[in-house]
Amino acid sequence: MRLIRRLAAFAALMVAIVVAYLSLMPVDEGPAPVFSDKVNHFLAYAGLAAPLTLALHPKRWLSAVIVATVYGIGLEFAQAMGDAGREGSVLDALANFLGALAGAALIRFSAGVRP
Repeated sequence: MRLIRRLAAFAALMVAIVVAYLSLMPVDEGPAPVFSDKVNHFLAYAGLAAPLTLALHPKRWLSAVIVATVYGIGLEFAQAMGDAGREGSVLDALANFLGALAGAALIRFSAGVRP
């Protein structure tokens, strides 16, 4: 289990780096969206919270949601303050939270953790 948690922590770190890069790069340099903006946010933060939940432990799934959500809010503030042509958005932050909640819950419930 220790190796899995370490690999999950590494995966979460890599996802966090990719999410930050894609969130802060200039709009005109970014890849074309695969889905709608909100769906992309949802999927990105589900993909961040899932390995983060494994790294922390499925019993601490709510902590993973909080960490991923605070990270997302921080990136929204960075977008609002930056000059890359991006805007911080409350709706993006909400999509980030819902994605983090879904990703963490998926791991928590698939791991069979009891309350």
